[in-house]
Amino acid sequence: MNLPKSLATFATALLASLATLAAWAADPFTVSDIRLEGLQRVEAGTVFATLGIKAGDTYSDERGSAAIRALFELGLFKDVRIDTDGHAIVVIVQERPTIADVDFTGAKEFDKAALQKALREVGLAEGRPYDKALADRAEQ
Repeated sequence: MNLPKSLATFATALLASLATLAAWAADPFTVSDIRLEGLQRVEAGTVFATLGIKAGDTYSDERGSAAIRALFELGLFKDVRIDTDGHAIVVIVQERPTIADVDFTGAKEFDKAALQKALREVGLAEGRPYDKALADRAEQ
């Protein structure tokens, strides 16, 4: 193996990757509009209040990343993206499924109301967003 040639190839690939990342980075701009896509049950006001960005603010990649983290922390979404369209930002979300009903099969030795109360206390109840990790923990 020719070490200098391999090093040169690696350096070229690294520079190309960095150039690609720089092309993806958005230059800061003043937000003229905010659009929401993908909302089904979550209120738009919840997203706007959590976003931390409003029309007239300066948008940067750092603020966008912070907004995405804040929206994920709500626990209501399984995917969140922010795209830019000129001087507008487009918040694209995919909501977590909502628990429609909690039913028990084969739990004759336990009181159904007590089981439902225990699940409610850990966040698994009708109308709440489904969280697989919570369901797995409750099952054990």
